[in-house]
Amino acid sequence: MITSLWESPVLTAELTGDVLARVAADPRMLPDLLPAGHPGRDLTWTSRTEQWNGGYHAGLRHGTGAWCALLVLDARTDAPGTLSGAVILHDPRAGSANVGLPGLPWGRPVTLTTRPGLLAVVPGWLGWQVAPVLAEDERTVLTADTA
Repeated sequence: MITSLWESPVLTAELTGDVLARVAADPRMLPDLLPAGHPGRDLTWTSRTEQWNGGYHAGLRHGTGAWCALLVLDARTDAPGTLSGAVILHDPRAGSANVGLPGLPWGRPVTLTTRPGLLAVVPGWLGWQVAPVLAEDERTVLTADTA
C-alpha cells in the first residue's frame, strides 16, 4: 500500500520480499507500483544501484527528471534505531522552513529510515539528502529518475 505524506505527490511504500526481489531484478517494473493516474506511470524511468557504505553521506540532491524514486534493496546495520543512512526529504525553496502550517505547501523536512523494501517516489524538484552512514553500516539503494 502506498501512502501519501503530503498533498503534493510524495509516495512511500514498504515492498515485501517477493515484490522487492522482482523490482530489483527488473527496475522497469517500478512504474507499475505507482497508483493509477500517477503521472509517473506513463514515463520512461532510468535507474542505477548505489552502494552507501560507512562514512557515506550526500548533501542536497535532486532528481534529474520530473520524478525520482529511491528503493532500499538492502540495509545492513549494527545500530538499529539510528538515523544512519536515513533519507531526508525537504523543500529546497527559500523560506519553506518558515511555513506556518506543515504540509502547506510542504512544511518541515521528513526523515525516512532506510530499511529493506522502503520505496519513496518524489517530484524531481524536491530536495533530498542522505544522513551519514555509520562506519559499520551499508545500504544498497536503487535510485531512479524519469527520462
